[in-house]
Amino acid sequence: MQKPEHGIRLRSSARTSTGQVRQNNEDNIHLWAGDGFVLAIIADGMGGAAAGEEASRIAVETIKAGFKPSDTDDTPITEQLQEAIHSANLNIVHKATHSPEMRGMGTTLTLAFVRGTYATFAHVGDSRAYLVEPDDETITQITIDHSYVQALVMAGHITPEQAETHSMGNVLYRALGQNEDVDVDIYYKRLHIGDRLILCSDGLTRHIKANELAKMAFADPNPDVVSQKMIDLANQRGGEDNISVIVIAVEGDPTAVSEDISSLNTPFAEDDRDATIILKSNPLKRSRETVEVESADPHDTLRLPKMKTEQWLDAQENGKSPSPINEADLLPDDPTEPVSPITDADIDTLKVATPSNGSHDGEGEGRDTLRPDQ
Repeated sequence: MQKPEHGIRLRSSARTSTGQVRQNNEDNIHLWAGDGFVLAIIADGMGGAAAGEEASRIAVETIKAGFKPSDTDDTPITEQLQEAIHSANLNIVHKATHSPEMRGMGTTLTLAFVRGTYATFAHVGDSRAYLVEPDDETITQITIDHSYVQALVMAGHITPEQAETHSMGNVLYRALGQNEDVDVDIYYKRLHIGDRLILCSDGLTRHIKANELAKMAFADPNPDVVSQKMIDLANQRGGEDNISVIVIAVEGDPTAVSEDISSLNTPFAEDDRDATIILKSNPLKRSRETVEVESADPHDTLRLPKMKTEQWLDAQENGKSPSPINEADLLPDDPTEPVSPITDADIDTLKVATPSNGSHDGEGEGRDTLRPDQ
């Protein structure tokens, strides 16, 4: 797809695959090239069989119906996106409430709205958005996974390398459909001619590392070719989950790019247009309350954080061990300011249990993404 605006062309491609193990595709993707913009959505459903498919479908359909970007609309894009996502979340919750067979369903959601060289991202879950720059193929993960393992990494309990093989890598602490209210992370990014955006479900990143994605992003000038190569490689390496990817290429004549951003309702200042701005507060939040859920191993029951009373996690600094949470601490005005992380005893509890029926949903169908209350 291709749309011009102020000398900018946005070429994009979206593909999804069931993979090599699963029987159905719970991912749902959407790519809309409008009048001078591109809207890209990836939703990775969870809950098993029809429930996961239904949750991701509801999310995408609700946003398609509710988000109508227009230069004449005075409502900021961020507010429009958040309203649409909150509506999608409620629709999933209500569907599960009135359909017992859908109980426990949910979905991730990662969305990019690009107009010219300005991109707005909305994010819930562990599907990801990456920016790849052409000069040195530098890749930056824009979103932060709302996963149990990412929380451990940010708290300094495990390394990113350990996270890649952690047994709880498929457990989320935030997803659409979990509660009637959901926090949505919003990011802005100023793009440049030649940049590539990649949105993908965890079925892709499970098999292809970020540095490999960076090289593949520029393997061909055509996003259609790039997206197909990514899908093919993930399938060649096992295709353990559904695989979805959207590639957006920013093309055009740099001298023809307009610098007028007043209609975008974004908070960019003249001196920080190259910075990624996180509008929502630190997304890694959790409670001391826990609930028991079944892990990927049918013989283990894991105690996971439940989003309610919120505490804040931050990365381990200067090699020091994480210090205990001080419940009197308040969120700093600057979301980048370090705060006390949690202790090992507080976040990583394992309890052995054997399910009464000796079975495990999804066994033999690849590793599914779980919500904390499943």
